[in-house]
Amino acid sequence: PKETWVALASTALASDTVGVTWTSGGSTESWSNFQDLVVVAYSQSTTTANGVILQYNNDTTGSNYDEFYIYEAGGAPIAATGSSTGVFLLWSNTHAYQNETYAIGMAQIYDINDTNKYMSTTTRFADDRASGGGYGGGHLGLWKDTSALTEIDLIDGNGNAFASGSRYDLYGIRGE
Repeated sequence: PKETWVALASTALASDTVGVTWTSGGSTESWSNFQDLVVVAYSQSTTTANGVILQYNNDTTGSNYDEFYIYEAGGAPIAATGSSTGVFLLWSNTHAYQNETYAIGMAQIYDINDTNKYMSTTTRFADDRASGGGYGGGHLGLWKDTSALTEIDLIDGNGNAFASGSRYDLYGIRGE
């Protein structure tokens, strides 16, 4: 039998880096062989930021991404909807930054090759800062495009660099 989860790409940062990009052609196996993709992040920003955003096929158009999110930040849970220039993988007002702990997150991107519908993403994350407080929550994202997924860009929500030591992994899930 084939493996269900297949490691496709891994990026461990040896220095501060602005953004991470993965492509189907640059992965260990073509994404056309998978039903879903999973991104796992262990992330830190070089300054305070509002999170790690996933952008698909180099699409930065804010009106193409819709989200519903819920999170808790040491008080009452907050739920809201909105649009962004991508789908948030990690989110907080002060996403983990240097001299703090790392934020962790996981996103599942569904039906990446189905060109008959928009693509959905679910994320879950936690950020337990060393200076106190923290965030935990999740997002439901919709990319309003029917193209097959061929590129994923991970960017810092404020355009900052990801800190050295951050790690991002990509897995494919077969739909057998």
